[in-house]
Amino acid sequence: MDGLPNDTRLYALLVGINEYAAPSVPTLRGCVNDIRHARTYLEHHTADGTELRLLVLLDAAATRDAIIEAVRSHLGSAGAADTVLFWFSGHGSEAHVPDSAWFTEPTGLLQTLVCADSRTHGVPDLWDKELSVLLDHVAARAGHVAVVLDSCHSDGATRDVTAPEPGMLTRAVAEAPPRTRDSLIPELTVRAAAPHVPDHVALAAARSFEPAQEARLDRQWRGLFSWALLRALHRRGAAAGYRDLIAAAQTDVERRSGRQVPQLRPLASPLADHAFLNSTLARPGAPMRMRWVRDSWEIDAGAVHGLPVGDGVRVGVRDSSPAREAEVIEVHPERSLVVPLHGWSPSVDDQFPVVLTAVPLPPVAVAVTGDPAGVASLLTAVRTAGPGRQSSLHVRALADSDTGAHQGLHAMVDRDGAMTLTDRDGEQMGRRIPDVRGAGARRAVAVLEHIACWQHVLDLENDVSRLAGAVRIEIVDAEPGDIRAPAMRPGRRPDRDGRHHLRYRRTAGGWEPPEIFVRLHNTSDRRLYCVLLDLNSRFRVDHSLFPGDFIGPGRHGAAVSGRRIRAALPDGMRPEPGIRVRDRLKLIVAERQFSAQPFRLPALGAGPERAAFDAPDLAERLGAVAAFRDLVDAGAGDGTYDWTTDTVSLVTEVPLSRHPH
Repeated sequence: MDGLPNDTRLYALLVGINEYAAPSVPTLRGCVNDIRHARTYLEHHTADGTELRLLVLLDAAATRDAIIEAVRSHLGSAGAADTVLFWFSGHGSEAHVPDSAWFTEPTGLLQTLVCADSRTHGVPDLWDKELSVLLDHVAARAGHVAVVLDSCHSDGATRDVTAPEPGMLTRAVAEAPPRTRDSLIPELTVRAAAPHVPDHVALAAARSFEPAQEARLDRQWRGLFSWALLRALHRRGAAAGYRDLIAAAQTDVERRSGRQVPQLRPLASPLADHAFLNSTLARPGAPMRMRWVRDSWEIDAGAVHGLPVGDGVRVGVRDSSPAREAEVIEVHPERSLVVPLHGWSPSVDDQFPVVLTAVPLPPVAVAVTGDPAGVASLLTAVRTAGPGRQSSLHVRALADSDTGAHQGLHAMVDRDGAMTLTDRDGEQMGRRIPDVRGAGARRAVAVLEHIACWQHVLDLENDVSRLAGAVRIEIVDAEPGDIRAPAMRPGRRPDRDGRHHLRYRRTAGGWEPPEIFVRLHNTSDRRLYCVLLDLNSRFRVDHSLFPGDFIGPGRHGAAVSGRRIRAALPDGMRPEPGIRVRDRLKLIVAERQFSAQPFRLPALGAGPERAAFDAPDLAERLGAVAAFRDLVDAGAGDGTYDWTTDTVSLVTEVPLSRHPH
């Protein structure tokens, strides 16, 4: 590709199936065309010095055994300097998740690819978990692995091939029949060789309860998603990141269909910020994107992200000169409508990374007291820290005379000019900041603004939600021998102060951190979309625990696919008796899918706690990172959607007593 370094190989496996052997699987029209266009793109956009090693399986050649063998042998030949692409265009379906692997799919259904000979003579579909573990082995050796899936997943009922939308066909068939253990590929049932599972990035045609459709496009039958993705690649080039490409594809798809929204996985991985088929991390994108959807401009942030309803909220294209801004005119729970300002007329074919440039949020109040010179310097810096040297968007500084107002935070400046910040409970927040006088004041304000943004996410709530309590965060202690979260073991109760105190344990080898599981229990009678955020002691907002999925009625979801979570002190902090850090788990629940990206906030200091994983048997292999799950649709249309939040506090501490109770 244009962005690949020289002296590398691109291993591509392209699979397109129009004709199926099973009479119960309808014929499609555009899958082979999808693959021919994808092949042409790869052949014409491979950089000098990059060798394209291409294998194409069409129609009858794309049997289940042939696809599996091609992944093992062809894609499996890639080395550390090489890139891998698997592209599938064809029918998709669903299957019930085995009870022993409940934590892998919160909806209770996994996805399947229908191969050319699937459902004939006992040949099953290819489970997404089987494909995932095959590509895990490839990713363990290759430099970068990407997947494109242009298939849909039915809702369990037999569906006619003719879609309700005129002129389109769907790529879905009836739910796959049950399977026995011996029908699964060996890699799925054999103990993993290594506890760490490498990531691979996937672009999927639709959410799992939506059809992936095909239609006549450019005078021939094409998959709507494949057509849109290749169009985005031609327009933007291989240097475009996956987030940019999926946004462009979504725009084209949603203009032509009200039933299909392309998806990107994994949502919380840095891989999403890579350039297409490139192992080099690109610059992380802006937390929000502005794009044209059907008949208006919108951004992928709304009330669930804390965006206020009212006049004066503006967004601007990041790093643009001259400035290009848009005003928010309508706030929905998961998105907001905007109107470009100052004569800016953006093309409806473009998408723009945007950041907030004006927001009438009540900024977090910081009472500043102590050394007069330090206080004066800090107040001046806050009042000139915003765009155009206006007041900070996030912080409102209060001098001594104003301390009767509501205090959010308290900044104390000592005689040496150093600032100590405490929260409304009197707990110190972060490290002492040296010398906030003069030039140091700007640095201090940057810290205050960062913490204010973190505090804003922590305080996010919807006082009038009917969903309050619908999904419950459950903290479960990990016992010896536990590999995955138990489905039925009761969660622990919080301590008297309302927090969960997780205590280090003294052993012959030193202090051992506690380990837990985190479950999300949907107690309602509807599917609900959930994101679980970790707001840690270094003021990072991380969405990798549960980056976004629907949980079925009465079902559980599990953080990090049910793996053990090690509640360790941050890197660089030694476990000494009396030391403690506090994390907040913030659960956001909504009736409709929303983006977790606007919540993302890097840490002020070291990275987050690390999790320890293992995967010894079938259930655990099913729980390995699967980049092929689409997201579930909670509803159609543009009505009002309810949302709510819940917060659980975790205190990780090293006890003063050698043998704590």
